Amino acid sequence: MPDPTVVVDRQLRVLAASRTASSLLDRQRSDVTGLRLDEFLPGGVLDPEAKLSVRSPEGNQRPVEISVRVIEVDDSPALVVAIRDVTERRSRAAALREAGERFKRLFEDGPVAMALAGDDLVLAEVNAAFCKLTGYSAEELQDHLTFNDISHPDDQDVGLRLAQRTFAGEIPGFKLDKRYLRKDGEVVWVEVSASSIHDEEGRPTKTLGVIQDITERRLALTHAHEELDRLARERDRILEFAGEGIYHVDEDGRITFANPAAAKMLGWPLEALIGKPAHELLHHTRADGSHFSRHDCPIHRLSPERAVQHVTDDVFWRRDGERFPVHYTSAPVREPGVTGAVVVFTDVSEQVAMQAALQDARAHAARERLKVAEAERARWARELHDETLQGLAALHVQLASRAQTGTVEEMVLRMRGAQEQIESEMEKLRGLIADLRPAALDELGLEASVRDLAERTQVVYGIEVTTRLELHDVGGAPRR
Repeated sequence: MPDPTVVVDRQLRVLAASRTASSLLDRQRSDVTGLRLDEFLPGGVLDPEAKLSVRSPEGNQRPVEISVRVIEVDDSPALVVAIRDVTERRSRAAALREAGERFKRLFEDGPVAMALAGDDLVLAEVNAAFCKLTGYSAEELQDHLTFNDISHPDDQDVGLRLAQRTFAGEIPGFKLDKRYLRKDGEVVWVEVSASSIHDEEGRPTKTLGVIQDITERRLALTHAHEELDRLARERDRILEFAGEGIYHVDEDGRITFANPAAAKMLGWPLEALIGKPAHELLHHTRADGSHFSRHDCPIHRLSPERAVQHVTDDVFWRRDGERFPVHYTSAPVREPGVTGAVVVFTDVSEQVAMQAALQDARAHAARERLKVAEAERARWARELHDETLQGLAALHVQLASRAQTGTVEEMVLRMRGAQEQIESEMEKLRGLIADLRPAALDELGLEASVRDLAERTQVVYGIEVTTRLELHDVGGAPRR
């Protein structure tokens, strides 16, 4: 946009004014014509060093710069005065001066190390904090050493190309970590933030480096990395020598990690497992041969709220198509969002075989005990039949025959003898009953025989006979 312009005659009266000039002067164009130049531009145009300003009718002033050239109007000399409003430029300049003063105070007195360097990276200015950081004096640094001169030998090329590109204006700046070598030989880790400083035309003139000592942070970080490496190695050793199979599946169900035990139990090379879909590889079929869908698989029902799954009656499938019984635990990875599950499983083939063998042994022992019990029961049955029951039957016949003859006294004597014989037989029965279960006795009819004998005795002799029969479990208390 052209500068506001007025044309004045020899007496410095305005002959004509541009539209932008009338706007700058806050007047109508017709009102500007005829004014003397010093009415709105005090100081005139003859003093090139004068700080000029235009004045509005209300007395407001704006700083301006002017340029003058001579022309002829109607064969008379006249001046064309171009008036440039420099309000914004001077405001920017003032702001820059103020910012420069603040930067100077910050540079000189601030706690952060700072340095300025030219395009050759020779240190032009350094502050006290930079001197303290490097152990050099300002005189030793300025105009003598470069950033590379104070860098660790292994880090001298770090950032060099970036610094060159920054000074060339190709990039606004950069940030990096590197090592400085102090004057006393001590190594310090620093964070360098570099940016370019430009002149009023926007051309880079210097590179500013802001340097922070991060030695403690770096040492802590190194220690943390070493500790993480140690833990990782320890974890790898545990996983390598663990007897349980361990693998991780991502949210798509693919194996991202497996330990040697898992690969061995599944019959796959370790590297061949990675990336394969776990369910389709080893968990696709139930123990009964029916299809096991992934949707029903506890391992793949992933959600942040899902609890750890413990399964003790499942099977996995080997590469050769053979199945094996497993106990496994599936735990979701508890990170933002669900990233899969960790599965720990054990081949329980030996335990299952031992349990089956134990059950067979118990069944065999039970059958053998039953055979022994049956044989013992048969023996006692024979003894009851051959000895006790036959004795009772003989006694019954004897009593029946004797009841028909003899005096009352003789009959009483016979009854006493019979009673003694009955008591003797009862003692034998008690010994036998102690070794028999009640069910065996019921089957042999012992209790019924004793009661029948008592009833017949009562009918034949006309006397009251009371029986008391105790049945015992083997080694147990009386039943009745």
